[in-house]
Amino acid sequence: MLFPSRYKPDPVLVARFASTYAKHRPIIQRGIITGFIFYVLGTTYRGLSARPSAPLRSKKGKGKADGKDGDTGKPVRVVVDAVFYERLSKILRIVIPSLRSKEAMLLFMHSSLLIFRTAISLYVAALDGKIVASLVRAQTLPFLFNILRWLLVAIPATWTNSWLSFVQNKLALAYRTRLTNEVLGQYLGDAEEGPNGKVYYKLSNLDDRIKNPDQMITHDIQRFSNHLAAIYSNLAKPVLDVILYNYQLAQNVGAEGLVLLTVLVQLSAALLRTLTPAFGTYTALSASLSGSLRHTHSRVAEFAEEIAFFGGEETEKMLVEREYAGLVMHENKVLQRRWWHGCVEEGIIKWMWGSFGLVICAIPVFFKIPGAHNFDLGSRTEGFVTNRRLLLSASDAFGRVMYSYKDLAELAGYTSRVSMLLDTMEDARKGKFEKALVSSASTEEHAKILKGRGEIIESEEIRFEGVPIITPNGDILVKCLSFYVKRGEHLLIVGPNGCGKSSLFRILGGLWPVYGGIVRKPPRNDAAG
Repeated sequence: MLFPSRYKPDPVLVARFASTYAKHRPIIQRGIITGFIFYVLGTTYRGLSARPSAPLRSKKGKGKADGKDGDTGKPVRVVVDAVFYERLSKILRIVIPSLRSKEAMLLFMHSSLLIFRTAISLYVAALDGKIVASLVRAQTLPFLFNILRWLLVAIPATWTNSWLSFVQNKLALAYRTRLTNEVLGQYLGDAEEGPNGKVYYKLSNLDDRIKNPDQMITHDIQRFSNHLAAIYSNLAKPVLDVILYNYQLAQNVGAEGLVLLTVLVQLSAALLRTLTPAFGTYTALSASLSGSLRHTHSRVAEFAEEIAFFGGEETEKMLVEREYAGLVMHENKVLQRRWWHGCVEEGIIKWMWGSFGLVICAIPVFFKIPGAHNFDLGSRTEGFVTNRRLLLSASDAFGRVMYSYKDLAELAGYTSRVSMLLDTMEDARKGKFEKALVSSASTEEHAKILKGRGEIIESEEIRFEGVPIITPNGDILVKCLSFYVKRGEHLLIVGPNGCGKSSLFRILGGLWPVYGGIVRKPPRNDAAG
């Protein structure tokens, strides 16, 4: 090079910059740490914020409880998007009705215990360094005293961990109780509700969206409640730990190392998020396939006499084996995805981030930090052990933040199932059904009749005025029926099978919707009617 002196740093300027930096380092450190706190909170918010809905989701497929799109037959992609947060907020208003509720109090108690456990972890990290430092210095009394402190801190630590598990399980049980009571209140509603009641009948006979409400009420609500109770500690606690551990680490090794560590971790975390499969979709589909298998088994018990009479054992066995084979095929696929994802996840979070931590811990040893003082071997050993413990805890906390997205995706799967149950029951109470119709229902005349809605009026007599008799699958038995029966009169209805005799009484009893005309009938509690 012709002018090598132009590329050499000026020692005077370097010394002046180092002096100025050391003078203002405390202010710079506070600025970096404050920015780091806002960065962690902002990154967590952006990572968990609503994403655009997946293109596989369609208006028709959105209402399917079997986890498949209504138009293409492909699995509906359940992700952490705006639809998930909308569903979750609706369910949260049910499980936590007010700030003074039992669930809110348990949640506050859970939060307090999480903060207390983090404080204990910080104290233990510092105590680890003191124990090792006393060993290096061969100080007997300080070593024994620190061991005594270690044993004493174990009392609140074990108490806190046990209480955390207890409160989380109580919270899951409280969520499940609230949600089960709400669902059963709609599913087995009061008979006095009239056309808005009998949801259990309408789901089984007038709507095709839910094939196995029993499995959704028992299994899916229970799994949703457990995931909802766990997601709070799996998300709030790690975020708090990341902030507090890294704050203490910045005090020990300097905020400069914290910036370097944050850049490296975020780059590797972005790679991990890119390689994470759609676990929410897998969870929803697993629950759907398990429900279908259970429903197929329940058919055997429900129609045991018919199966035995017609010799349908082989057919039923084939149906059960087909459902089970589909479930096993899906679970094997999920296991393979979890296997390779687990390898990548552990390699990045445990080993790569561990190496980053060791480099950060070595900064005060190999490099002179402006404003820092030189220490003896015992002090440096104490600092290294403490910082190493803080880094391991911070790495574990950040790893749990990454894991929490997978947990949130699984929660999205169960949320979609529970939300579908609530939405379908609400539609059934409003008389909105989705049912596979017969081919004749697509004709213009029949389609016009099926779009109509009749009126039900309480009266002292029974009177049908221009009421069509239509089955749930759209088969029109009678286009227009008019008759009346006064109080005290007797009426005999005769006709061949399938002409609408039972259908007439299903409409009269409020089991089937009225597609037109006016139905006048006495109240249900009027025995004389």
